[in-house]
This record gives sequence, structure tokens and C-alpha cells, in this order.
Amino acid sequence: MTQVTSSISPQSASRSPASRPLTSQPSISQQPATAAGHRSWQHQALSLGLALYARLSSDGAARLIERLAFTPQRLPMPSRYEHLLEQADSHTQLHVGTRTLPVYSWGEGPVVLGVHGWSGAGIQFGAFIQPLVAAGYRVVLYDAPAHGRAQGERTDLYEMTEVLTRVGELFGPLEAVMAHSLGSLAAGRALADGLSARKLVLLAPPASLSEVVDALGVQMGLSAGALAQHRARMEARFGPEVWQRLALDDLAPQLNQPGLVVIDDQDRAVAPAQSARVYHRWPGAELLRSEGLGHHRLLWHDRVVEPVVAWLSA
Repeated sequence: MTQVTSSISPQSASRSPASRPLTSQPSISQQPATAAGHRSWQHQALSLGLALYARLSSDGAARLIERLAFTPQRLPMPSRYEHLLEQADSHTQLHVGTRTLPVYSWGEGPVVLGVHGWSGAGIQFGAFIQPLVAAGYRVVLYDAPAHGRAQGERTDLYEMTEVLTRVGELFGPLEAVMAHSLGSLAAGRALADGLSARKLVLLAPPASLSEVVDALGVQMGLSAGALAQHRARMEARFGPEVWQRLALDDLAPQLNQPGLVVIDDQDRAVAPAQSARVYHRWPGAELLRSEGLGHHRLLWHDRVVEPVVAWLSA
């Protein structure tokens, strides 16, 4: 059995040298050999296919990369919690353009809003529902466009930020926002732009969209030229400021909320060093470190759920 430990570092001790070991670890974008070693045969086939396609049409390959980059994979719903969707105290629908998104809530009291990551779904926070309701909170979860049970095939972080803001304003005032993975980028942007929440929990937050794109390039096996072309297409689509606006390590100093950053030392999707950078740049943050959970298990393991609920209730 994998040994799992966790501990919260209070702010008064969080800036000491002893609390900084994670910052010495290389980020995902600095580990091409390691990332390549873990790629599945599907990713290797995709890399070869893109390289061959680029020889025929570099522009066509760039369009395909862009399409893939904005198409979530819709990970399977966690079966242990999916039944909770049918037991929600309320179920409403949010309309975004021609698409319908589901929004669920459980309990009564101050609102805790969950924000899932890329290819995820709101019910990934299922382990938090009963403990938070028992602690007197109302838990609100939703599926972003092209995720979970929501309609749509493609989306982007700007749209996810807009949806988060709309849900937050609809169900606010918010006691807390609790975001996972890339959902942390959307949460940071929304709060910096004026969404109000008293507390913020970030679980496995990436440091920036730029590093996420670098990691995607490694995963797809993109050449330096193909990655540069993809970046240029993103800047043409969203503006050259896209990297700065979705850099959580730059947004962190602007966050006024008390915060909790959750980092697992065996996270292979978001390098722990990236999450540590967010923590160290966030003046009001505390740190919860776990061992052996990886990127997704920290969403339901009691070694994370219990201290997070206790921190929110403090």
C-alpha cells in the first residue's frame, strides 16, 4: 500500500527555508526526457502522425494541433460519486451560447464553489460534498463547456473563466472557491478580475498557461517549430497578453483571500515545483503537502479532504 502523509504549513512558518524543498524540482516543461518516457503508444502515434501531416501541410497540422488543444477528453465520471448528482438538493441549467451546462448544489449555508480542471467534471469534488454539508456549507458544482455532462465539444480557459464567474455571481456571495489543476488558472483570473470569495483553495495548480502549453507540446511530441506556431496561433486568437493574463504565479500576489495550496509530491500531471511557485508568491497562502496521491487521488483521499474542510471551517 502506498504510504500517504499530509501536513499544513501555517503562513508564519511557510516562508522558511525548510519549507521550500519543492522549488528545487524541475517543472514539467524542463523534463522532456521523463515526459517522453511516460507517453503512451497513442501519444507516440499522434506525434508521428502530426509530423507526417506537417510535411504535407504545416498550416493544416497547426490547425489540427489547435483543435486538439481545445478539445477536452471528457474523463469518465468517478463512479463512486456519480450517484450524488441524482441526490443533489438543486439542479439548474446555465446557458452559454447554444450550449447547456448543469449546475448542482447540496446543503444550505455559506457557498463553497468547486472548479474542476481540464477534461474533468464537477463531481470530481464528490468526496468533499458530505463533509462540507455536515460542516454547514452549501456545495455548488458545475460542468464547464465540453466537460462532464455539459454540452459542447471545444472550449478554452477564457470561456471557463467566464462560466466560473457567471456561476459564482449566480450563487454568491461565495465563502470559498475550491479549484483543481487548470481550473486554478480560471479561478485566479476570475478573482483577479473582481469575482468575490472569502477563501480560495487551489489543488495542484499549474504556474501558468505557458508551461501548460509547453507540457502539451512534450506530450504531443511537437517540434520546436510546431510548438512556436501553435503559440503564435494562440496569440492571434486571444491576444499577445494571453500568457500574462493566465499566469497564476503572476496573479498570486494580487490575491487578497486567505488561501490554501495543496501539492502532492508524486503529481505527474502538474509538476510540484509549479504549484510551489504559486504558493511562495501568494502572501496569504498556507500549504498542504501530501505524499503518494498523485494528481487525481488528492481530490478524494481523506488525508486531503479532512484538512481542507477543517481549514475552510476554521
